[in-house]
Amino acid sequence: MRCFPMVLALLAAPVFSSHLLAADDQPPDFTGTWQLDTAKSPGADLQAVTLTIADDSGKINFTRVARERDGKEITSRFTCEATGATCGFDEGGHKAKVSVWFNGSSLVVLKTDGPKEDSVTQWKLQLSPDKATMKVEFSHIEPSEKSESLVFDKKAS
Repeated sequence: MRCFPMVLALLAAPVFSSHLLAADDQPPDFTGTWQLDTAKSPGADLQAVTLTIADDSGKINFTRVARERDGKEITSRFTCEATGATCGFDEGGHKAKVSVWFNGSSLVVLKTDGPKEDSVTQWKLQLSPDKATMKVEFSHIEPSEKSESLVFDKKAS
């Protein structure tokens, strides 16, 4: 069963490496620092979350700093080309893998191969038309659990 996430990532990579964009389309730019809007994110388990995303010519640099209700901060990060290739993910000291690709106007991150008790999770990031907010939908694939949606506001630079 632990092979399922890797097989899924390997099968998905060729499909997503084309970015699913038309030849004239440019992928959206998610670059910025994003703060969790707890009022628009009911059910968020964390007190605060900040995402910092930089798109450097198709290479996504991603850092997430999450502050739990007890005040403990957990920093997670990866750098990965948005081609569907698998990259390392340091998730607060736990090792996992991610694959990143564009699907139309969305940026998709598939997290696999985390600790034994961890789930395979897909994140779908979407910008609002004014690019001032970003919606992140989390779908837990294995084991199948609830999905959740969080909203982040772009911080002024």
